[in-house]
Amino acid sequence: MSSESLSAGDWDWIVIDQLEFDAIIGIYPHEREQVQPLRMDIRLGVAPIHAVAKRDDISTTVDYQRVCETVMALVQAGAFNLVETLAQRCVDALFAAFPIQAIQLSVSKPLALPYTRGVGVEIFRRRPVVAFEPQ
Repeated sequence: MSSESLSAGDWDWIVIDQLEFDAIIGIYPHEREQVQPLRMDIRLGVAPIHAVAKRDDISTTVDYQRVCETVMALVQAGAFNLVETLAQRCVDALFAAFPIQAIQLSVSKPLALPYTRGVGVEIFRRRPVVAFEPQ
């Protein structure tokens, strides 16, 4: 079964809980002056892991350490105004770098509002299907 023909029920999920890092993010001047903590939860929809489990070889699956490094490098390379922008750029970078069929990603700013545990966004994206158009 090709990964392109998978439906959502056919995916297995690689999970990264509460990836924590600091970033310049926000629209207010006080948010632009210093880094603030962010938390990110990432769920990566991948082809069923039966064959991967049999081979027991990291080269046949998505390396979650590389996923974390990819996200952290993206965050550290830029300063974002909106968590929405950060979330979408992370998704785009992960689709470009890994054989992932779907991504559910949430970003939280735990210090943004003192009367909350955090505020942020959660997005779900499927790998875009690009139609082949003969020239």
